[in-house]
Amino acid sequence: MQGIKMNIPVDVIATFNVEGKMKPDYIRLEDEEHMLHTYKIDSVEYTKEEAYAGINRICFVCRIIVNDCIRRIKLYYFLETHKWTLFHLHL
Repeated sequence: MQGIKMNIPVDVIATFNVEGKMKPDYIRLEDEEHMLHTYKIDSVEYTKEEAYAGINRICFVCRIIVNDCIRRIKLYYFLETHKWTLFHLHL
């Protein structure tokens, strides 16, 4: 399976449960022509809290549907800055 490595900021809509756990629901990506595309996150395969070089973040491995095909993405949420990045898109 091929993959495109990225580390680009993205817009995410997320929900929280009563315990405060976060779940991304939608992601918005900008293509090469600067058009915005919004994708519903079909499922979250797993979530992992981690500290990388002293930076606390949460990793979300999710599935989205793009052109009738399921794609796996890896999102990071940075706890201190409250920013989301798309790290990996599996093709």
